Amino acid sequence: PDVEFCGYSVPHPSETKINLRIQTKGPSAMSVLEKGLNDLKKVSKHVLDTF
Repeated sequence: PDVEFCGYSVPHPSETKINLRIQTKGPSAMSVLEKGLNDLKKVSKHVLDTF
């Protein structure tokens, strides 16, 4: 795992934005985020195909 810390906050419930913080051990936060989103996409596809 390249991620040391990951967290989010919602500044205000009526706003459609979040603050996302990703702290890594080397690779860029953007590349780690992309990998995480791709992994989530694969898991979601597997669940849809299985059930």
